[in-house]
Amino acid sequence: MVDYRIRTFLTLYEVMNYRRAAERLQMSQPAVTQQMHALEREYGCRLFVYDGRRLHRTPQADRLAEYARVAVYNDQRMRRELTRPAVKAVRLGATKTIGEFVVAGDLCRFLRRADRTLEVTVDNTATLLAMLEAERLDFALVEGAFDKSRYAWRAYAKAPFVGMCQRSHPFAGRTVRCGQLADQSVILREEGSGTRAIFENALREAGCSLENLGRVICVSDFSLIVRMVGENLGVSFAYSAVCAGRRDIATFRLEGLRETGEFNFVYLKGTDVSDLIREVFGLPGEAAGAVMSLDAPWPGG
Repeated sequence: MVDYRIRTFLTLYEVMNYRRAAERLQMSQPAVTQQMHALEREYGCRLFVYDGRRLHRTPQADRLAEYARVAVYNDQRMRRELTRPAVKAVRLGATKTIGEFVVAGDLCRFLRRADRTLEVTVDNTATLLAMLEAERLDFALVEGAFDKSRYAWRAYAKAPFVGMCQRSHPFAGRTVRCGQLADQSVILREEGSGTRAIFENALREAGCSLENLGRVICVSDFSLIVRMVGENLGVSFAYSAVCAGRRDIATFRLEGLRETGEFNFVYLKGTDVSDLIREVFGLPGEAAGAVMSLDAPWPGG
C-alpha cells in the first residue's frame, strides 16, 4: 500500500501549485502543506522551495518522483490483479504508425483468449510518455527518439523510414536533397509525433528547417496523409509500413535522412513488465537479444 502522502507529493510535483494540488485532491491547502513538511522530515531533505513567489522542485524531489511513480504503478497493478484475478488486463500505448500498421495481428492473437483484455491507446510519443509517467499505461511501444536515460526500454524492431510521393511525382524512386523541398508541399504529423521529429532532425543536420519548405501541411491521421499524397497534394515522410501495398504511392530517399528507425518498448524504471510484453507480443526472453526487422519492399522505385 502506497503512503497517501506520496500520492499528494506526486500531484503537487505535477501541478507545482499548492492551491491547485489541494483542489485536485479535494483537500485543504494547509493539509497539503502539512503532508509535504512531514515527507521532508521523514526523508531529511527539502522537496520544494520558493524563489520569490515561484515554487521549484529540488533534485531530491526529482529522485523521489522517479521512485514514487514506480511505487504507485506497482500498487495499481497489484490492486487490479487482486480484484480481477480471472482476467489478464494489459494497458498499452502505441504511436500511430505502430498502432495502425504494425501490431494489429499480435493484439488480435492476444485477445483470442477470453481471460484477457486490453486497453490500447494510439497517440503520439509525447502523449504516451506523459500517460506512462501518470501510471496510466503499463508500457508504450514508440517510434523514433525519446529520452533513454529517463525510462527503461527494450528494442522491438527496426523499420525503413522513407519519403512518400504520388507515383507520377518527379521524386519517385530518386534520392533528393533538402533544398529540393523548397518548392514542395510537405505533409507532416503534429508536433510531438516520432515521425515528425525524425524528419525535423534530418533537416537540422542538413542546415535546413521547416521555414525552408514550400508549404507545410499538418495532419494527425495517417490515412488522411496517405490520401493526400495519393492525390498529389504533397510529399510526406513515414515508415514504409504506412504506404505498403499502395499502388498510387512511390517512395524516395532524402539525403541525410536515417533510412532505418527504431521501434522500442518503453516503461518506467524499476517496473517489471517483461511478462506482459511477452504475453502480448510473443517475444523471446531478454537473453535472446533479437530485434525484428520490419523491412518492406518499396511500393515504387
